Amino acid sequence: MKRDMPLSQMHLLLVAPSAPPKNSPEAMQVGRFLSALDPAVRVTLVTTPIVRGWQWEDSTLAVERPGLKVITPSLPVHRLTQRVLGNHRLASLHVPDADFWLPWFADQVVSRITDMPDVIYSRSAPFSAALLAQRLKRSLRRPWLMHLSDPWSGSPYRVLSARQAAVDRALEAGCVADADFVALTTEGQAAFYRDRYADRTKDIIVTPNMMPVFARNSALPPLSPKQKSKTLRIVYTGAMYGAREPSTLLDALRLVHANKSDEAKQINVDFYGNMAPGIAAAIDATPSCTRHGTVSFRDASHAQQNADVLLTIEPAGSHPLLLHFMPSKNLDYMSFRKPILAITPHGSETSRLCSVGQGWAVTPGDAVGLAQILAELARKHAEDLPPFVAPDPKLSPYRADAVTASVTQTLRSLSQTQATTENSL
Repeated sequence: MKRDMPLSQMHLLLVAPSAPPKNSPEAMQVGRFLSALDPAVRVTLVTTPIVRGWQWEDSTLAVERPGLKVITPSLPVHRLTQRVLGNHRLASLHVPDADFWLPWFADQVVSRITDMPDVIYSRSAPFSAALLAQRLKRSLRRPWLMHLSDPWSGSPYRVLSARQAAVDRALEAGCVADADFVALTTEGQAAFYRDRYADRTKDIIVTPNMMPVFARNSALPPLSPKQKSKTLRIVYTGAMYGAREPSTLLDALRLVHANKSDEAKQINVDFYGNMAPGIAAAIDATPSCTRHGTVSFRDASHAQQNADVLLTIEPAGSHPLLLHFMPSKNLDYMSFRKPILAITPHGSETSRLCSVGQGWAVTPGDAVGLAQILAELARKHAEDLPPFVAPDPKLSPYRADAVTASVTQTLRSLSQTQATTENSL
């Protein structure tokens, strides 16, 4: 009978360019994985230097993991060079993304590895992480689990020229062919990839995004009842740009104010995070809205914990994948047992979440329906009606410990299969 490799004997090579203390959704997911991963597992992390931009350094996201080894490939004069290579004028080179240079450093990474890993685990975005991991697999001859936090080629959120899209699809196909397993975050995304790569159906799995690690949550204490106001506080945390924009909410707020109802004075929407200039200007011009800009994860968590309702915004569209994203902010919201107010396509992962008791959902463009929900929520809040009762997050399949345990079992299985193969030679 085959016995599982002891965790203390497993050495994981984690390829995650977006990792703590960078402030990005993917870096937060990597941090949760490392925090929940059994401390017996040895980890070598391959990441990239922090460059000023949307992934800025946030000390409140730092992960303390004894024995963690870090390899940081970098370009000459990295801050300057990365800015030059990432400039929009060189967008034709950005395939699969602005970190396209990362695979160039595969040999350097190999030379800096002091102990042969048992398995490789890559986390994308950026998708260039998968290309680096592909080269490391070929060089080290280790099994590889490729995790895609968002779909890669053909994603509705990726805007590429026809030439870039063709190259993008070829790069993805090469990585899928070489990876031992491919992980997506939802069943809908996995089904899309199983249809696309029918010969790899059994090797395409689901490992969902993770909720915060409860024992290490860095949020501040919630407000006491005496501190709470009659104003309904709605909070949005995260970046907004492109098709992910708040026009439905802003139109709904204008409708509430146009009715000159008492509810209009009892609503405040707080926005935290980076956003495109045009979106920022629209928010600033709308009553009941307050924009706070970029804040630390600790401060964002504090805002979430002290909110009455937490906001999710997803764009409309005909692309089939649009229904199969689960924004990681939803999981942050759920961890605080707060209701979600979602602007999301009908039938999406988020709308299904709301339909089973996690909150309320309207479709993009339904400003009238959203205005009615906002007025009703403000009225109930002012009357101190019973608080929203959300499911216990400790029973959720999105718990970091549950998801990490599943990933660890997959990695252990790959390691054991590799060891068995080598021993039989």
